[in-house]
Amino acid sequence: MGDGDEAAPGVQFDEHVKAFFLALAAAGKDAWNTWRSDSANKDVYVTFSGIDFSQAPKDGINFSGFEFGDCADFSQCKWRGVDLFRAGATDIFKPGRACFLGASFGYRANFEGATFNDFASFTGASFGDRASFAGAAFGQYASFTGGVEFGAQASFEGAMFDAAARLDAAGFDDGVSFRGATFDGGASFQEAVIGPVANFDGTAFGDWTFFDFAVFKGAVTFNGKPLAQWTEFFRSITHGLAPDTRRALKKMHKRSWKINGSAPDRFLSLSFPNVHFCGDATFSGRSFERRAVFTASQFDRPPDFDAVTNASRIDFTGAHFSFDSRGRLPWDSEVLGCLRTFRKVAEETKNHDLEHDLYIEERKAERGVSLHRLLEEFKRAPITGKPLIIGQLLRQCLWIAIIFGYWALADYGRSVERPLAWLVVSVFIFHYWYALMLTPLKQQVDPANKDYYDQAVWMLALGDAVPFVGHLSIDAGIKKSLYCPSDVCGEHSPIPPLGVQVLVIVQNVVSITLIFFFGLALRNYFKIK
Repeated sequence: MGDGDEAAPGVQFDEHVKAFFLALAAAGKDAWNTWRSDSANKDVYVTFSGIDFSQAPKDGINFSGFEFGDCADFSQCKWRGVDLFRAGATDIFKPGRACFLGASFGYRANFEGATFNDFASFTGASFGDRASFAGAAFGQYASFTGGVEFGAQASFEGAMFDAAARLDAAGFDDGVSFRGATFDGGASFQEAVIGPVANFDGTAFGDWTFFDFAVFKGAVTFNGKPLAQWTEFFRSITHGLAPDTRRALKKMHKRSWKINGSAPDRFLSLSFPNVHFCGDATFSGRSFERRAVFTASQFDRPPDFDAVTNASRIDFTGAHFSFDSRGRLPWDSEVLGCLRTFRKVAEETKNHDLEHDLYIEERKAERGVSLHRLLEEFKRAPITGKPLIIGQLLRQCLWIAIIFGYWALADYGRSVERPLAWLVVSVFIFHYWYALMLTPLKQQVDPANKDYYDQAVWMLALGDAVPFVGHLSIDAGIKKSLYCPSDVCGEHSPIPPLGVQVLVIVQNVVSITLIFFFGLALRNYFKIK
């Protein structure tokens, strides 16, 4: 391979070059690394581009411990993976899947567009700068754990991680795992689809890691690992690696942290704008050393920021929260705890809109938890104790109805438009009821004056839309026309029918409430602490 067959990155390799590498890889790790260590092959770029490793005999090649050098090209490759329903307990460790356990890659390792089925393993692998898995597709249990080391500008842009269902089929906890990995800086997971379980516990990210427009289909954890616990943690995730590989990885990690200022318990600059977190998102135990951007992100469950430090550097501007529960009821106690912790983060970041939103969700959660508790007590209570619990249930249901009404009328004090819109609608609703109640009196009006009477009814509805002033603003003559159309009152002041009097009171209460909600929304919007 030293006679001109080597090619620069991006150049199409001949098929006989790929055949050479396939034959060499099939000979095993020792033969491969002996060839790689030959100085004549130092600058030879390895390519398996487009190879289908799901076909025999190529499905028997195991790349564990291989030293690939710079620009190794596995783009557009395919691997078979494992059928969990038909596999035995040890079959998942047999050849036939993508296995790069402890492999060593140089600059610009290329796995763009590669297809990995189940149990693709890069445990303990090391990559130089600009390693790319852009557009790659992974099946269940993809592993980049075991202290994987990535150089600068690692790319998983547009990658698909699908640890589909049956997460306990083989006793595995993680869908895709980067536990204990280290990224030197500039890593990109933009537009990646990851889930339904992803684990980044103890992962050290260099400056500016991008997750823009990514989708986490399920639970994702970014828990920090204190440096005091790192040695034990590192030993647990690298127990299957050779001692020399473990030592080399540990040395590379410490060097990267020293140069970049990163660590497994801290975040540098992070970018999560427009990310969709479909499940639990956990960031506990991390220190935010620089700015973390979550602008316009969507959370379907309250994220967990327990025991984080420097939370004021987190930007949640425009983040959207549409919290769902795992159960059938609106809320559960776990959600309530996350909400309270997250609200503390909102207070520290001085994000008053978010703090208000979370307070509302916290109150809803408390009602949901209380309702669930009472329902359980009702099931267990004796007959004599059920009436008391029924009363408590009715009270909880009343509060839930009030909360729903608060949302419908004012979006919990966050909307200026909604109470004004309801105020306008209320004029038409109350006009209808006024006209209905005054129909008997209208029948006494001369046909020539019926249009005037209709206008008077509209004035009644419009006037009473203004609290305190409403009915008083209506001229006495108009009141007489409304309530004494045949002049039966004589010299006495007109007295409206009882139903109209009650309706006037109801309209004034409704109008006062809606105007109060309008003012409350303005106050909340301009609130300064």
